[in-house]
Amino acid sequence: MRFLSRFGLAALVSFLVSSLISLASYSLGLWLGRNSDNLLSIIYGSVPFALVVGVAAIALPRRKEDQLGRPILAVLVGAALGILYTLIIARFWLVIPAFVILMLSCWVTSGISAMAVLVSRKRLLAVIGIAILCVAVILLTEPIFNAFTHNQQMTVALITPFEVSTAGLGANPETLGFVNGDEIQAAKNEVLERLRSLGYTETFRVLSITRRGKGSKSLAILVVRTPLTKEAVLRVPDKSTVVYTQRADNWEKKPAEVSLLRRGITMEPPTSADDSLGYFEIPDAQGVSLMGRIIAKVSVEPR
Repeated sequence: MRFLSRFGLAALVSFLVSSLISLASYSLGLWLGRNSDNLLSIIYGSVPFALVVGVAAIALPRRKEDQLGRPILAVLVGAALGILYTLIIARFWLVIPAFVILMLSCWVTSGISAMAVLVSRKRLLAVIGIAILCVAVILLTEPIFNAFTHNQQMTVALITPFEVSTAGLGANPETLGFVNGDEIQAAKNEVLERLRSLGYTETFRVLSITRRGKGSKSLAILVVRTPLTKEAVLRVPDKSTVVYTQRADNWEKKPAEVSLLRRGITMEPPTSADDSLGYFEIPDAQGVSLMGRIIAKVSVEPR
């Protein structure tokens, strides 16, 4: 009976804590990506993890003379179970980096909480400690993730010179990530102003403009002149502005010295079975890429 009660208490606390963290984060809008499918996946995945924690609670040595070492050991076991369980799930179920962070925040915290309640002689203090830990995890997971991944509010604009040779170029999506038309127009105006400030005197029109991510602002401007013929990876700016101009065999970067991140925008040529003129793939800090394509339009309205 004692083993059963230890199993039930640990499993219950583990499931409740992981569910609480996921539901609270999602409800408050702090959930990375704010995806309801990820929310359900965390809750469903918390059931087998709670059973694992319950079994570990049974195997945990009973209280001995060393009253200090046992709680520390129990907390370490709970944290290790959360990390190991997350790694196993991530290994056999392809997930984006942001989802791995969510799993760790829920399952490591719930593992620690379950073991802390089990070995604590003062349950009220344990509950208060768990509450503080949960609040900290809920509030700090996203800022920590943003800092480590260099998350930014990144605007990417595909533009082309306003001339006869480029009149047939278009792009899909044309806009994404903006609230309304005024915000879109303001972003386009900013792009054209940045170009003028960098010494570009041509008249341009915007084929596509998208905005993704949170944090400091960055701007990547890609000047497309002809259909793509070779693949290129153009690294995104780090809290700055960069212009990539398509040339015959490469892309020219301006300014030449600018802070860049490791992730990059992929430009790919069209496939033989496609009427597109090229593709672009824009990544974000969460590991999700926006796919788009450059197309030929019958007519073009000035923007």
